[in-house]
Amino acid sequence: MINKSVHQSAVIDFQGELTLPSTTIIEPMVTIYGGINAKLTFGEMNIIYPSTSIRIDQGFMETGVEVSFGPGCHIYEPREGLIIGDYTMIAGGTMICGVEHGRSALDIPMRKQASFSDRIVIEDDVWVGMRVVISAGVTIGKGSIIGAGSVVMEDIPEYSIAYGTPCKVV
Repeated sequence: MINKSVHQSAVIDFQGELTLPSTTIIEPMVTIYGGINAKLTFGEMNIIYPSTSIRIDQGFMETGVEVSFGPGCHIYEPREGLIIGDYTMIAGGTMICGVEHGRSALDIPMRKQASFSDRIVIEDDVWVGMRVVISAGVTIGKGSIIGAGSVVMEDIPEYSIAYGTPCKVV
C-alpha cells in the first residue's frame, strides 16, 4: 500500500522500526535511512520539507505532534536518541548530529578513535532558526528560540532566546 502523504521522489530505506502516521507529510527528495537497530517514530501532523535527510544506523528519534523540518535539514546518527517535543519548528538547513569522532589521542587518526554520542532533547514549542547546528548532549528548553546560524553546544534553558557561535542566551 502506498502512503499518499509520502511524495513519490522520497526515498525511505528503513530496516528497523518506523512509525509514520498518515497525517505526517514527507515532501519531494527527502531521504530517510535506518539500520536494523534504528527506531524512528514520527508524531501526528509532522511535515518534512524537501531535501531533508535523516540517517539513523543505530539509535532512535521521536517527534511530537505538529513538528516541522524545513528544507535541507539533516539529522545524523542520534545513537543515544533524539527527542523533539510538540509544536517544534526546525528551519531549513539545520544540522542535528548525535555523534562526534574521538580526538583525544594525538597518535591515532580521529577516524580510528572511539566516537562520542549523547542524547539530544528539543522540548515543546521550540523554534530553531535557519542553518543552526545542534551537537550531541544538548537540551533546548521549552518555548526557546534559537537564532539563525547558531552552533548549540550547551543546554539552553526554557523560554530563552539564544544565538551565536557558540550559542548563548541573551
